[in-house]
Amino acid sequence: MNKKLVYHAPEFRVCAILDRTSERIWVTDYKADDSAALRDFLKLQATKEGLGKIILPVRTEDLNRLQGDEFKLEGSIDGYFQDSGGHFLAAFPRLERGRSFVLSRQRKMLTEIRGRKKLRPVKTPAGFTMRRAGSRDISAMVALFRRVFVTYPTPVYEPVYLARSMEKGDLFMVFYHGRRLVSVAAAEVEPGWRRAELTNCATDPDFRGLGLNTLLLQQIERFCLDARIGCIYSLARASSYGMNLVFHRLGYRFGGTLINNCHIAGQFEDMNIWVRSSEECAS
Repeated sequence: MNKKLVYHAPEFRVCAILDRTSERIWVTDYKADDSAALRDFLKLQATKEGLGKIILPVRTEDLNRLQGDEFKLEGSIDGYFQDSGGHFLAAFPRLERGRSFVLSRQRKMLTEIRGRKKLRPVKTPAGFTMRRAGSRDISAMVALFRRVFVTYPTPVYEPVYLARSMEKGDLFMVFYHGRRLVSVAAAEVEPGWRRAELTNCATDPDFRGLGLNTLLLQQIERFCLDARIGCIYSLARASSYGMNLVFHRLGYRFGGTLINNCHIAGQFEDMNIWVRSSEECAS
C-alpha cells in the first residue's frame, strides 16, 4: 500500500508518495530553502522505508542548486510545472538499483526508432468501435490488464481503483471488437498543473499491429486540448519497441530515461520520457 508523506521544516517542505510496489519515493511537491537538508531528509526516509530509488522532479530555476550529492538528472519534461520545466533528479539509496544492464541495447533501439518517419495515417479497422470508458467497462479492463501485465506500478487489477480514477477525472478510452474489449489507454489528468500523463496502454496480444493504441492516444489528445491541458507526456517502457515507436510517430519528443523506475511485467524496468505540448498536438 502506498503512503503519502508530508513534512514541514524550517529549511524545507516536501510532499511525496512512498511507493511500495515500485520501492521508491516520488516527490510531488517541494520547497527547499536548504537544498542539502531536503536531499538528506529524502535519503533518510528511503533508507528507513527500505526503498531503492528517490525521484525528485524540480523546477528549472531550482535545478542547479538541487542536483548533486547523489541526485543526478535523468530526464526533463517541458511545462511540467505549468510555468516551468520539470527536471527529474534521481538518487539510489540501493546502489544496485541505479545500474541498468540493458540500457545500451535500449539506446540502440531508440536510435533506430527516432530515425523512422513520423505518423503514418491510421484508420479504425472494420469491426472495431472506439469510445470513452465508463463503469460498465471496468471488469473487462481489469481482465485485459491481467492478461497483458504480470505486474503493474498502479493497482489496475482492482476495480475500485479504476472507478476512483474515473471519478476524479482520469480519462480512459477503449476499443471493442464486437463485444470483446481489446485495447485501452488512459490519461491521468492533473488540472491544477495543466498536465496529463498518458498511461495504462494495453492491447490484447491477438489484436496488436492494427494501430489501436495510436488511435486511442490521438483521441485522448483531443480531450486534453479541449480541457486546456498544456503539457502531455508519457513514461514508456524502454524495452517496448512498439510503444516507443507509437510516441515517436505521434510527434512526441524523447526527454530522457528513468533508470529502473518502476516494477512492471515482473521486474524493475527503465522508462523513456516522451513529451508534447498542447501547441504541438494542435498543429
